Amino acid sequence: AQHGAHIANYVEMTKLIQNEAGKVVGIQAVDKMTNETFEIMADKVVLAGGPFTDSMRRMEKNRDNEEIKPIKKAVNGASGTHIVLPGYYCPNNMGLLDYNTSDGRFLFFLPWQNHTLIGTTDTKCDAETLPSPPEDEVQWLLNECHRYLRPDLQVRRSDVLSAWRGWRPLAVDPHAPSGAPISRDHVISENPDTGVIFIAGGKWTTWREMAQEVIDKVVGPNGPKCTTLDISLFGGEGYSEKLPVDLIQKHGMSHESAKHLAKTYGGRSWEVCRLSQPTNKIWPRFGVPIVEGYPYIDAEIAWACREYACTIEDVLSRRTRLAFLNKDAALAAIPHVAEIMSKELGWSKEVKSNQMQAARR
Repeated sequence: AQHGAHIANYVEMTKLIQNEAGKVVGIQAVDKMTNETFEIMADKVVLAGGPFTDSMRRMEKNRDNEEIKPIKKAVNGASGTHIVLPGYYCPNNMGLLDYNTSDGRFLFFLPWQNHTLIGTTDTKCDAETLPSPPEDEVQWLLNECHRYLRPDLQVRRSDVLSAWRGWRPLAVDPHAPSGAPISRDHVISENPDTGVIFIAGGKWTTWREMAQEVIDKVVGPNGPKCTTLDISLFGGEGYSEKLPVDLIQKHGMSHESAKHLAKTYGGRSWEVCRLSQPTNKIWPRFGVPIVEGYPYIDAEIAWACREYACTIEDVLSRRTRLAFLNKDAALAAIPHVAEIMSKELGWSKEVKSNQMQAARR
């Protein structure tokens, strides 16, 4: 948004708009918070749907406004289950990757956010929204853990603080000529008939490269080149290694919260801290925790609302990582988060109640 983009959060594309020649010239969308429908016209449309890419591509029609059948699949999804254990199961400064588990799948055992992250299984299947991890896969991960720990240290099912499934979009180019090599990284492809571009595949470590290449594809070889490498990430300006100390000295917050804020928001931490409320304690003086035992504070919830967060689930799962770290802690935080969001967004009692119910599912 700082550079001129218009951001529409919680908005779903429901239809592609095509002209008489079959070229896509925009989309029809619905605001999931208000159910308002509207059109967005554009010279180019890029689909970036991860494992859901093919369901979006099925909205493309041919010149006679008929569904293109059969659509050549671009993404094969594979789900992976992850579990989170307490941090004492893993040292803070090292992890482990095993390519030779009991059934040949690889497994990682890593420190993450003062916890222990273990994954992953590999199951070929279609992607789902808000999926629950299969219990047999959780048990498989627990059983494999024993190979890396002391024989007298038992990992119990009750030690699992959180578990979830994610999907890896393994992509191929459906518009590539026959015999073209299969990419083991991301794929950017344009439908020559509709002009729609999609990007799929890739990794967390290559997201900026993916953005650069898709922008260069959109503007074409004669257009200006993407300048992402010349732009600091949001919060990059004003960051320094002593930022946590500066935050503590200025705002009187806990060391853990200050480290978390500096790492998460960088130079924007100052703006976040200005939203913090007094704790009414001797120490820390500011930054009320949303739940005990974690560094997330009240100011982050208000800040998230000003960065387009509209649901409690969004805040607990993505704006913070609490739901991924500890399910019970996230459930305990719901009333406090709801109270802050209600004030920020002007929720009625009914909306607040519905939001809390949705977050508990």
